[in-house]
Parts: sequence; structure tokens; C-alpha cells
Amino acid sequence: MKGGPIPEEVIDRVREHYDIVDVVGRYVQLKKSGRNFFGLCPFHSEKTPSFSVSPEKQMYYCFGCGAGGNVIKFVMEMEQLSFVEAVRRLAEEASIPLPRSGMLSDPEDGPRKRMREALDWACRLYHHILLNTDQGRAAFRYLQDRGVSMETIKEFRLGFAPSSGNVLLRFLRRKGFSEKLLEEAGLVSSSDSDPPRFFDRFRGRVMFPIHDSQGRVIAFGGRILGDGQPKYLNSPETPLFHKGQHLFNLHRARRAIRKERQAVLFEGYMDVIAAWQAGIQTGVASLGTSLSEGQARAIRLCAENVVICYDADDAGQAAADRGLEMLKGQGCLVKVAQMPPGMDPDDFLRKRGAEAFREEVLAEALPLPAFKLEYLKKGFNLQDEGERMKYLTRALEVISDLSLAIERDHYLRRLADEFRLSLDALKQEQQRIWRRKKEKKRDKGGAKWNTEYHDAKHMVAQRRRPSAHEEAERQLVALMMRDRNVAERVRETVGAEFHVEEYAAIVAYLYAYYAEGHPADPSRFIHYVKDERLMSCISQLAMMDFPDSLSDEGVEDCIRTVRNYPLYMEMESVKRQIEQAERAGDIAKAVRLGAELYRLKKRVQVRP
Repeated sequence: MKGGPIPEEVIDRVREHYDIVDVVGRYVQLKKSGRNFFGLCPFHSEKTPSFSVSPEKQMYYCFGCGAGGNVIKFVMEMEQLSFVEAVRRLAEEASIPLPRSGMLSDPEDGPRKRMREALDWACRLYHHILLNTDQGRAAFRYLQDRGVSMETIKEFRLGFAPSSGNVLLRFLRRKGFSEKLLEEAGLVSSSDSDPPRFFDRFRGRVMFPIHDSQGRVIAFGGRILGDGQPKYLNSPETPLFHKGQHLFNLHRARRAIRKERQAVLFEGYMDVIAAWQAGIQTGVASLGTSLSEGQARAIRLCAENVVICYDADDAGQAAADRGLEMLKGQGCLVKVAQMPPGMDPDDFLRKRGAEAFREEVLAEALPLPAFKLEYLKKGFNLQDEGERMKYLTRALEVISDLSLAIERDHYLRRLADEFRLSLDALKQEQQRIWRRKKEKKRDKGGAKWNTEYHDAKHMVAQRRRPSAHEEAERQLVALMMRDRNVAERVRETVGAEFHVEEYAAIVAYLYAYYAEGHPADPSRFIHYVKDERLMSCISQLAMMDFPDSLSDEGVEDCIRTVRNYPLYMEMESVKRQIEQAERAGDIAKAVRLGAELYRLKKRVQVRP
């Protein structure tokens, strides 16, 4: 993972220019605790923050999944970039001069870079056709009729894909792009014939560019202009675009979401655009599918509070119900906005305006339990007594799932008032449902007890407390990474005699790193190491806390423990041999081994 074609001085300037807290903070909500900042890990699902960022060490480490590194590594992982591309991205943002492009060649980046170029050219062409050609006139009128201003069209780079002529394919061929690459980028499709015939994927559609977190076009959504089907067509999965990981407009809305500490999840592109134009800049949308776990996690990294604002029809409310469960699973506090019948957010914003939308829709959004109780009503005829009893039973099941007693009491009182029932009777029935659920859960859990017990034993064994010599090696390696003098002392006294495999490998890299004249800097050292398997361990060691001034005696104790480890192992072996000799009645051998054990103990005592 060493710099390769990028000069070390460029890598150093990039690292030194950025504060890792600022860069990580673009993606993760961070809160300061002691010297470090903590947040939810962006690399795995969790509800309790275990992701730590150190401004002092300019490193990050997740105590849950082990992800770690410096600012360049973080950008690589978040954006799925190669090392060269991550350095280039950060350098360009900081206006740090780079060597000529030929010197920054990255064999893994070639096809991906060409795909990005093709997608950007496609976006430019679609936008040009919409604004400047007769072919785009009908699409432009459609957007005007929907209330989209010229400023908004340009902000979102909206476009139009003509109905015929393979305009995009012919345009990009002239730019030197191959049909195969364009198909991989999701811009063209091919027939099953031999040889295949290539043609534009999007035809007769208003085009909505979809961006990654850096604002680069990675895909498109296209709305048919007319009555054709499907109404909306998205790009397929590509090396750059994974539908379940991206949200429409998140790159643009992220800053506003963090500022307002709330995201608004819309159903469609036009809802997001209408909200943005009206001044509500916290809106995002899933990409034509049910909200995925990855999308929910991306929202949670920006804000804890989420308002789902889907259409008022049955399909919209069903999608809201699925979405809130996904968001709840990521630890979000979810509310669901209730649109007036027959209106979607886009309609409401155009007819009533942003202020009414904020006051009547967003501010009146229902908490999760209230929405569930309202949504349940859609499945029952409440005028029929039997149906009404079924609804009440389901409603009590929802209330039984609430963890706070005060919440349960609140919704039981609402049910009692709404249906003119005895509160005591509802409480008794809710308690009966709660006990039944608890028994089912216990029975289900009992069947798994053996497996879980053995799994727990295995986890405990894996997380056993490190032995004295392992802890001593761990502390020494961590100190060596931040103090060249300690590394020199260890090299002279211990050398390469580390017994934990990962530590031995890191120490070997450290000796070479310092021999080349590099400074003590874990954030820089991590890029010197070529073994990706050591990244997590290095990050964990770099994040270890030590007293501001660790005594020489403490360092010497660690060195002594590591050096004496082979003697201790030899002593343990001799002890076992003595026990065997005594059981066999071989007193002479036991005495001889006892003398050997005594000599080993004396060596440990006198060894400096």
C-alpha cells in the first residue's frame, strides 16, 4: 500500500493538509468524548457508537469491526477508491499540485475512470438536448408545467434522452468510448443477436442524474415522457452504482441534514426537487425500490431523526411502513408525514408552498407507533364489530412492543377514548398479549440455548485476556510507532524476537521504516506497510492511550517481559517434565530437572 507512483512528499502534504475529524465528519455524526470523537461506524451496522477518531493521532479505528487507518484510507474505504485515486481526489480538493497524469497511472482505475468520464459526458449531452434542441422542447415544457425553474434544472443537471436515433451511443463513440464499456456503465443495452446490436438504454425520458457522495454522476433515473412503460427506469447495477447503497440527492443534502439534525425521505425524484426549490434542502429519495439497509445506514450516519414523506395512496403508505422498520433497525427516530388524500409532496409544495408544508406536513408527522396504529386501520372495516375487535387486538400487539411504560399508557388511553372502551380492560388484554409474546420468545430462545451457549463460549475464548508477554509486546509496538528512540532501544535489546505474529511483522516494517529516515508518525507509517491484513492492527495500536510521559522503567519492564518469554516457556516445559518424572517414580531425573529449573529462574532474575 506504499505510495508507488505518487511521490512521498505529495502524500505527506495531502495528509498534513486535512484534519481527519473534518473529513470523517462529512460522512459520520461525531461527538467529542475525552480526547477523541465517536460516532456510528460507516462500515458495519451498529446502534451504539464504537467508531473512534483521534485528532491528535489523525487516525480512526472501529472497536466493533476493526476498520482503521488515516484520512487517505478512510476516503478509500468510503468511496471504494484505489490509493492513487484517493490521493488524487484529496489533492485536487486541497489544490495541491500533482505530478503529470502519466506518473499517477493506476492499473485498477482505468476502466472505472473511463466509465465516470462517459457518464459525465452523457449527463452533459442530455442536459444540452433538454435546454438547447427541438428534441428537448416537450420535456422542457413538462418540467415547466411541474413548476421546475431554470435555476433548479441547472442545479440538478436535468436532461432529456431522445426517443430514437441512438444519439448517446453515436456521441460517445465519437469520444472514443467502446460499446462494451458503455454497456458496463449502464448507458447502452445490447441485443441477443450474434454479433450483438447496441442501442441507447434510455429513450424518450426526462433524465435525473444520480450522484455519489462526491457529487460525481454514477447513474441515471429516467421518467418516460408520455404513456409508455415502465414509468421510471433506473441504470442497472454497475461497478460504480449499487442501487441499495445510494440515495438521490444525499450528496447535496448532507450538510443541511446535519445542520437541521433531520432528514426527509421522499418517494420520488420530483418530490425531492420540488422540496429543494421551495427551500427544504434536507430531502433524499430511495431509487425506485424499497429502502435498503445500506440506504438506511447512510441516512443514520447524517441524522438520527427522519421524517418519511411518501404519497398518501396505499402503495405509498405500505412503502412507508417498510421503510420505517428499516430505519428503526438502524437506530433512527422515525416519524411519518401524512399527506392529504390524492396529493403527493410535489403537488402539495406547488399548490400550498413551503411554509404550509413545514407546518402542516413535517411538523404534524406521526411518531412511529401512532402511524402504525393508523396504518393498521386500512386493513379493517371498523364499522363491523368483529373487524373492530380484530383491529384492537392487532393494535394492542403494536402497543405491547413499546419499551417505555409511559408510551404504552399513552396509546392505551388513546384507544380507550377513540373506541369508548374501559382503560382497565385494555390494559388487562395488553398484559395478556405481552405475556404470550414473552412466552413465545422464551420458547423460541430455549431451542437455541445450546447453540448460543457454545457460540458464547467460543467468543469468550476468542476474546480472552492477553497474557503478560502479549500485552508487553502490544505496548512496545504501540510505543515504537510513536517514538523512534523507543524503537531503537527495542531493536538493540529485543531485535526481531516478538512472538505474536502480527506484532513481529509490524516491527519488521518499523525497523525498515526508521532505517529509511522516516519520522515517528503512525498516520504516515500505515501507508508504508504493504500488508493489508496488518492495517486494522496498526490502527488499533495507534489509538492506544498512554500517559503523556511514560517512565523509562515502564518501557524496560515491557522489554524485560518480552525478552524473558522464551525462558518462561522453557521453565514451563521443565515443570511438566518434573511432574512426569515424579509420577513415573524416577527421582534422579526429577532432581536433575529441578536443578535445571533453578538455573533458568536465576537467569530470569539476573537478566537485564
